Amino acid sequence: MKIYEFPLGALQTNCYVLEGEDGKAVVIDPASSSEVLMFLKSKGLTLGSIVLTHGHFDHFAGVPELKRQTGCEVIGTKLDEEMFRSAAKSWAAFMPYMEFEPVTLDRTFEGGESFSACGIEFSTMATPGHTAGCCLLFCGDVIFAGDTLFCGSIGRTDGYSASGADMRRSLDRIAAIEGDYRIYSGHGDSTTLSFEKDTNPYL
Repeated sequence: MKIYEFPLGALQTNCYVLEGEDGKAVVIDPASSSEVLMFLKSKGLTLGSIVLTHGHFDHFAGVPELKRQTGCEVIGTKLDEEMFRSAAKSWAAFMPYMEFEPVTLDRTFEGGESFSACGIEFSTMATPGHTAGCCLLFCGDVIFAGDTLFCGSIGRTDGYSASGADMRRSLDRIAAIEGDYRIYSGHGDSTTLSFEKDTNPYL
């Protein structure tokens, strides 16, 4: 599976494009639409599914236009559904140059279940803290961590539905994961689980 990574939007949110089956692609956390559409066209890919790690606007601002242009399905965390519909709760003020449009999810996950998108298999782990619905997405030897875990740091816990106590419990669960994974976070550089266990002060 090929994974393409590029930062989008004012907050440089990492968007990931995964090549699936039959020329279809999965896009994780698109902060805008035009760059994604141009990239997919350059690779000869069509957008089949969008997967959202949590309900902050810098991770889903590009979804409405991508949905209009491609008819793709949108998959996201059930516990953050109200955030996908609310400018205030999703921190849309951090991207004031973009008009807020609510997002309706076609499929949801809560953490603990698995699903398939464009022939790519994902399993999920609930990691509330940054938001109530934050989840890790496992895909082979890769984890898409959203804003739960960064290289050397973690997500903030002062927004709507956030909880420092929940984050602590989630980090304990992450520290207990066996084996090693490449971690692709919502912002900043990629890392590995083993490196974060050794160096990240929050783990």
